[in-house]
Amino acid sequence: MSLEQLLAGLQISVAILIIILLYHALFIAVDLRKILRRVDGLTSQIEEVIMKPISMADCIFQWVTDYIEEDNKKKKKGGKSKKGNKKSK
Repeated sequence: MSLEQLLAGLQISVAILIIILLYHALFIAVDLRKILRRVDGLTSQIEEVIMKPISMADCIFQWVTDYIEEDNKKKKKGGKSKKGNKKSK
């Protein structure tokens, strides 16, 4: 067996190994895409679970502040009319 035949055999075996490596890399890339889709779905579910109580708390806080503001407006309107009545008496 000559040196040229040995080098040709090595080149063929390296080419076959590179093809096998690329084949495995393709499957790894496809699996990574599936894993990333699952992680994305999971993070969106976690975000939804976390944001639901926060949004409810925000709605409650908004309702309380609106109620306090309305109550303050009513007190200011009622206070002005009572003060006006006291002055006129």
